[in-house]
Amino acid sequence: MAQAPAFIQTLVTSTRIRLARNFKAYPFPNKLGAKLAEEIVYLVETELKKLDSFEKIDMDKVSKQEAILLQEQHLISPALIRRKGIASAFLSSDRSISVMVNEEDHLREQCIYKGFDLYKAYEMISGIDEGLGASLRFAYDEKLGYLTACPSNLGTGMRASVMMFLPGLARSGELKALLPSIKAGGLTVRGAFGEGTTAEGYSYQISNERTLGMSEKEILDQMTRMTMNLCDLEIRAREKMVKEEKIPLKDKCLRAYGALANCAVLTQEELASGMVQVNLGMALGFFKARNIRDFNDFLADMRPASSV
Repeated sequence: MAQAPAFIQTLVTSTRIRLARNFKAYPFPNKLGAKLAEEIVYLVETELKKLDSFEKIDMDKVSKQEAILLQEQHLISPALIRRKGIASAFLSSDRSISVMVNEEDHLREQCIYKGFDLYKAYEMISGIDEGLGASLRFAYDEKLGYLTACPSNLGTGMRASVMMFLPGLARSGELKALLPSIKAGGLTVRGAFGEGTTAEGYSYQISNERTLGMSEKEILDQMTRMTMNLCDLEIRAREKMVKEEKIPLKDKCLRAYGALANCAVLTQEELASGMVQVNLGMALGFFKARNIRDFNDFLADMRPASSV
């Protein structure tokens, strides 16, 4: 697929593909004992060493602060932290790929790609998945596809998601109005940290809910169409915001920038609130960044655990 137009890269912060897999000869993680859990971790570690250089993180050996930091970076999930007695994670050297072991499923393989490219992210994680599957027997049924602990992941076992910055649609109420049609299409909108979380600074995660009865390509194509549609609607919503509220919006964004640039001490809440306004100013063209991805990385580093 050709590279996405440049303007989309300012709307889509990141792309993620996650694959859920289980091993045929083992019970699901919620039924695993410590010995079998250790065996699975060993098997995965052995095979990953053949594929690339991965850092192993045993969840029962990391501090609470380190675990929160990894969660903020979207490298592990809250569920993996809760299973710290039997769970581990493996991170690639550039941290674009993580493999969670003994979370809800034996494997949660994911690739996070900066910007918008679902097909590239899928290609990257598929290489890891195929490498593991060549030696380790995944639980698979000809009719149901990959067997997973939660029925909602049956089939491809794939969740494709994009993290989007949607201040225009959120402020206008259009996003809320769109939710029923998005859900009817087999997709869902969640907060920045996935299921059960609220939106953080107008950041939303859009992902597929259907994994059964669709191929990986069909899911990627559907997600791409929805992302493009939301980008188009967001651009129009931003144009309307500038047309109707330019002076008060610009003033608020500039004041936030001034406070951030000149204060000696800020609380975490003040910092977060100010950065939301600066990000909004970027979106509306009041500020310019030399590199939008560097700016998004900076925003991510401002979260509590990241900034310690």
